[in-house]
Order: sequence, then C-alpha cells, then structure tokens
Amino acid sequence: MSELLTLREAIDAITEAFDEGDGWDRYSWVYIRGHIAEPSCRLYLSHVSDEDDALIADHGEALPPFAAQHHLRHFLEAADFAEVLFVQRRHHPASTLDELARALDHYRKHDSFLGVRPEAL
Repeated sequence: MSELLTLREAIDAITEAFDEGDGWDRYSWVYIRGHIAEPSCRLYLSHVSDEDDALIADHGEALPPFAAQHHLRHFLEAADFAEVLFVQRRHHPASTLDELARALDHYRKHDSFLGVRPEAL
C-alpha cells in the first residue's frame, strides 16, 4: 500500500528491508515533499513495480502515480538512502534523527558522505 511517511518511518522501513536482505527487491526510489530536515517533510518509498507505471508529471519528471498525485519529487534511490544511513551510523553510532537528515541531504547535494573521508569508507 502506498503511503506518505515521516522521516523516522522511512528510515525504519528502509533499514528493515535492507537488514532482511530484500531492500533491492522491495524499494526503488525515495520521493519527498518538503525539505528532509523539516519535521513536516513526507516521504514515499516506491516499490520496483511502481516505477513501471511512472507517468510524466507537470514538470516533465517521470513519477509513479502516487508520487505525482501527492506532488512529490525524486530524493534518492532507495539503495543510496540505505547506504547513507549505514555509513552515518557506522561512523557516528549515536546519530540523531536531525543528524541523519543532514547526512541524507548532504549526500543528495554532494554525492558524498557527511564528515567521512573517502579513505575511511
């Protein structure tokens, strides 16, 4: 079932899927409404099959119907979202929700992990 999630709910769902070993099969993209660091942001985790039904949105971007209906935009591929969480937690185990949000936003903007030197990966 498609639904809008809070950042905490999305993190829990992605973490669970990848911990169970079927993250690649379960989720494809993470879509967002708002800014990742704002409590009011909402996320949608698309399933692989949702991407097959993608429609061209008003702004020319291909989106699954649920994402288009809720005026969402691409944020990160689900695997990248999971990798950011993994790296952030490995290097900063006590990361807060705000710190995880900053790490996700940094990766989206810079294609690099926040506060982690490449040689430390």
